[in-house]
Amino acid sequence: MLISYPIINYVMRYVLLIQLIFIVSSVAQAQGVRFTVIADPQIAWFRPETRNAESAGVRGGIDIGFEMDNFFSSNYAFSTGLSLNTTGGKLRFSEPVPIRFSEFTDTIAPGNVVTYRLQYVNMPIGLKFITREIGYTTIFARIGMGGHFLLRSRADVPSRGIEKENIPDETDIFNFSYHFGAGIHYSLGGQTAIVAGLEYRHRFIDIASGPEYKALLNTFSLRTGLLF
Repeated sequence: MLISYPIINYVMRYVLLIQLIFIVSSVAQAQGVRFTVIADPQIAWFRPETRNAESAGVRGGIDIGFEMDNFFSSNYAFSTGLSLNTTGGKLRFSEPVPIRFSEFTDTIAPGNVVTYRLQYVNMPIGLKFITREIGYTTIFARIGMGGHFLLRSRADVPSRGIEKENIPDETDIFNFSYHFGAGIHYSLGGQTAIVAGLEYRHRFIDIASGPEYKALLNTFSLRTGLLF
């Protein structure tokens, strides 16, 4: 999927503005705000957009940070947050493909696997729906979108003896996604609760984006956290 950088920059600024307004208004009305500290194990995989590439399996990762819910009623909240997401995926090519590393370019032979090591700052925004408490448990569902800022991109090519080499020209700096998930809050007393759930995230701008190939990234996460 090809989206011009002016459009990306415009949308990113719009998302950031919405989040800043949301955070400021949430702090100003602190009585309706709850925070969750998260540490979500996850698996990620590529969905190639060109015929010369295929997914070569999943890669594990973790998303660590916090979320803030601003309740506008007892069962509904606007949600945002900030997290550091370590993720990535694997691609196998069906034809020779040049990969541009920081210091050199190497042509990857057909059948060889390239493992992408990616690290993003995530800034989600969306809605959260919560049931009434049943015993010690409440059930929640979430849906929304997110902006992602690339901090670091590296790659391994075991067949070529290449490990953790930087690939800034093979990945885009900005990305966007939609997400949805569900889970439970298990009360520990008062406002504190353990959070557990599942979440799916799909980035809809190509992450692996060399001149000869394109690929999107999907993520499936196990939500774990502590709600205050």
